[in-house]
Amino acid sequence: MLRLLVTGGRCALAGSWSFERICLAPRALLLALFSLLILLPRASQAADDTVPTLAFLRFGQSSSFALTDRAVLDMLETYGFISADERATLEAGVDLRGEKINILYRDAGFDFPTANLMVEDALDEGADIFLTVSTQVGMIAVNAMSELENPPALIFAIVTDPHDSGLATATCIKSPNVTGTLMHFDLQEYARTAYLQDPDFASIGFIGDANDPATPGFVATARRTVERLGFRVEIATIVTAADYAIATESLLDKDVDAIGILPHTGSSTGVASIVEAAYGVPVFSSLVSDVIHGVTVTAGFEGWYREGVQAARMVIAYLEGKLDIATTAIASTPSFAVAVNLDSAEAQGLEITEALLAEADYIVQGGAAEGMALEIPGEIALAEMTLEERRAEDAAFLENLHCAPDMIAEQLSTLGSAGG
Repeated sequence: MLRLLVTGGRCALAGSWSFERICLAPRALLLALFSLLILLPRASQAADDTVPTLAFLRFGQSSSFALTDRAVLDMLETYGFISADERATLEAGVDLRGEKINILYRDAGFDFPTANLMVEDALDEGADIFLTVSTQVGMIAVNAMSELENPPALIFAIVTDPHDSGLATATCIKSPNVTGTLMHFDLQEYARTAYLQDPDFASIGFIGDANDPATPGFVATARRTVERLGFRVEIATIVTAADYAIATESLLDKDVDAIGILPHTGSSTGVASIVEAAYGVPVFSSLVSDVIHGVTVTAGFEGWYREGVQAARMVIAYLEGKLDIATTAIASTPSFAVAVNLDSAEAQGLEITEALLAEADYIVQGGAAEGMALEIPGEIALAEMTLEERRAEDAAFLENLHCAPDMIAEQLSTLGSAGG
């Protein structure tokens, strides 16, 4: 069992220009700058129409999201769509008018109105293909394209549940211009991890953000899957950051055995308040990287870089004319990891069991700064493969996603049975 001991750090991320700037710049300044950029002429507006335009749109930023971002740029550079110099332009936060591709490189921060403007702006600029990172931007893009006669292609990544979020009905039942990658969560393993800490575990309370359009989907997924495992689920919602402690206390009043943090865009807002208010009760998350934000136990998704590679495979194949999005299923790659924050456990007056520690892939102790990156095992080392090897592996991956007619018929039949 691999074990990583994180013993300190600062607000920085190797290889990521954007996260450090977000650490240093006030949120209001970032939003003001973004709004100003929307009004200014861009290089992409004068772009050569003979090359495709990719709208690479993100919502929220963190060390985890930066891994997805890096993976996409790694793949585009590996396939020769961007040069090292062009990549540097993107990493400086500037849209690219490239020799082989134009890229609208946008990040809305954590502001929903800005995210809507970002999507509308990309549509106005005539982007041929959208790559959206986060459930929120995927939802906004799908809604914005819903009434277009000839919508651009849309590939989404870092999406918890495309079905409950309205991005798709099933892996092969979706709009013909839409596909993407699904974050895989093994909730049975998640529950088993809770049992390792508390053999009498029987209930969990989740906290959701009422301002987030993805929250209803997150809540529906959590409630349906956790209750299916036989646990009691309680839900509390917050409107402002000041509500996190109150919401946590309301869940504790309902005698839950653990507090759960729903999947989110990477923001650590509220985690400290939740952990402090949940004294004596462990705080769980299904995003392994949340351990660096102070969550007591994290168990589940860890493939931030991998998901960027998977989505980029689809983007590149589409750009090369080798991918029919209408018959490409939504991808899901099983994986699972466990992390424990012993600092948070001590602050909560909790003792982590030996059984849980034995399962941990990562242990944080001695002070872990928010923003530190966990390099998760399984990151694909593109530099170790030739382009021919890369192409062969990517082609095999995409071939496995082909929606054959019998697969589509089976999914339609299943949906019909469920509806009846």
